[in-house]
Amino acid sequence: MTLTVTDQTEVSRHVTTNVNVKPDPAPGTLSVAVFRQAGWSNDVKLLATAREVSCEGAQVATAETPASLEKDGVTPVDLSLSAVDGDGDGFVSPAAGGTDCNDRDERLGGPTPWYPDDDNDGYGNRQLPALITACEGPALTASRTGDCNDRDPLVNPGATEFQCDGKDDNCNDQIDESFDVGGNCLNAFLCPGANVCANGGVACNSTVTPKAYYVDEDLDGKAGADGGVTCGAQPAGTVAESSDCDESSVYVNKDLPEVCDRLDNNCSGGVDEGVAACDLTWRGSVGSGLQARWNAIAVGQDIAWLAGIGGTDLQGNVLKVQSDGGMDQSNCSGQYQAAWVSKSGQVFLAGDDGSLASKTPTQSNCTPATTKPDSDAPLNGIVGFDSTDGGSPTLYAVASNGNIFKWTPPAAPVRIAQTGINLRAVSGTTGPDTLLAVGARDTPGPAQFTVLRYNPANEAWLPETLPSSLPAGYLTGVSVVNPNYAYAVGDKGVFLERNHGKWSQRDSLPLDVNATGVKAFGQNAIYATTVAGNVQFFNGVRWEPVASSPKTLRAIDGASPTKIGAAGLEGTYQFFRWPR
Repeated sequence: MTLTVTDQTEVSRHVTTNVNVKPDPAPGTLSVAVFRQAGWSNDVKLLATAREVSCEGAQVATAETPASLEKDGVTPVDLSLSAVDGDGDGFVSPAAGGTDCNDRDERLGGPTPWYPDDDNDGYGNRQLPALITACEGPALTASRTGDCNDRDPLVNPGATEFQCDGKDDNCNDQIDESFDVGGNCLNAFLCPGANVCANGGVACNSTVTPKAYYVDEDLDGKAGADGGVTCGAQPAGTVAESSDCDESSVYVNKDLPEVCDRLDNNCSGGVDEGVAACDLTWRGSVGSGLQARWNAIAVGQDIAWLAGIGGTDLQGNVLKVQSDGGMDQSNCSGQYQAAWVSKSGQVFLAGDDGSLASKTPTQSNCTPATTKPDSDAPLNGIVGFDSTDGGSPTLYAVASNGNIFKWTPPAAPVRIAQTGINLRAVSGTTGPDTLLAVGARDTPGPAQFTVLRYNPANEAWLPETLPSSLPAGYLTGVSVVNPNYAYAVGDKGVFLERNHGKWSQRDSLPLDVNATGVKAFGQNAIYATTVAGNVQFFNGVRWEPVASSPKTLRAIDGASPTKIGAAGLEGTYQFFRWPR
């Protein structure tokens, strides 16, 4: 409020004073004392004016009255002013001369300045004055100001410092204050550095080179697989120097001598270099229709065994080949599809009618299992694990009707699974936890390549995920190199690799010929037999034939890359560097 007192005798004499009124919507009385000025007459005029909010606000009420002042004492004068503020926000309805934009909403006061807001983010450009003062602003204006970048709707005083980008995102005249740019940090390899902006966020920039470490995955005593890089403590189980260029094979590392086996044994970058008289020829025999059909071969350190179906030449269905070249062919009751040889040289056989048998190097006849498995389906694959205490090995055999048997002689074989898969082969290395069985799911519809992995904890055989682009057909051979690598072959030349638990399709065998067996010694040394009578070798890049026969080869096995054999129809067999 303002109160103006004017001398009526001389109107040029007047005094005005501002009177602050406490915010109170209730009616009340305000007392103001006016003292007559020297030289003034006794007759004065009093004018009271009420304004919104402040003395600069809109005038909403006035009251005026004359008064004759007593020469002595107090002359009381009453002035009455009234202005209704319906919502109590300090602004009066326009109908009463005020400027309240909505006198029923205390959140809406009087007119406000509206600033240019080109990015329409609710904050006006802080470098420009208001365009208008009103209850409502036009398009692209805002009642708040302070925007330091009116071309970016994400930048304004209400934002957070959302990007590390060298800009002031929240208009507080600081840049990237939330990101500790330049502060000390450790990167993902625990190397010290300083925080820098990167891709809108913050990254630790370090000029320190982390140290590489290596692990021994193939358990040959030499490490070459990636064990990680770090500036921190050396990871457990790693070494600081790489000494193995192929962690898929125990036949390759920097400390091994080079031998004649198609492998880079010493990691020199060459194959068989410096090996005198390196003869890579496979040698063997191509028989006649009168001779045995060799379906299986098992190659040990000193003895190799061939087994199958006896021919009409009466020489028998089991052939023992010694490392010194000696041979002994005998007859065991049954028709055999698979064989495995123990460290002692004893062979274990799996047969067409579900029969199992074994034969030591000195036995003249086979010893059948004490009890025939409760299935007449052909047993197509067998693999075993030698006992660590000198006892009998434990064997696993797979059948075409999906049965899987566990056999520890002299105990009877026990069926441990019925998988519903037509199984053709089984392989493992260090223990049952590495077992893989292959074949196909052949009902209903076309045969689908299938691999099962064994879980010894609950004796479950679990299907593995294979590439989706495979044709229809059977996997006919599998070779487990170590827990990280395994290989499978099958119809139409299909060739699969299992690398650290994931299967992928590799280059098919030439001419997409059906494969019958596989033996792998690492990623760069894989042998496969085919129905065309070839032994094919995969060097990690491509397939090449290394031996051939006019007869179909049915199986392949090897104790090492220098002790390999293949067997097939009509008494045919091929050996690489065996016997010596």
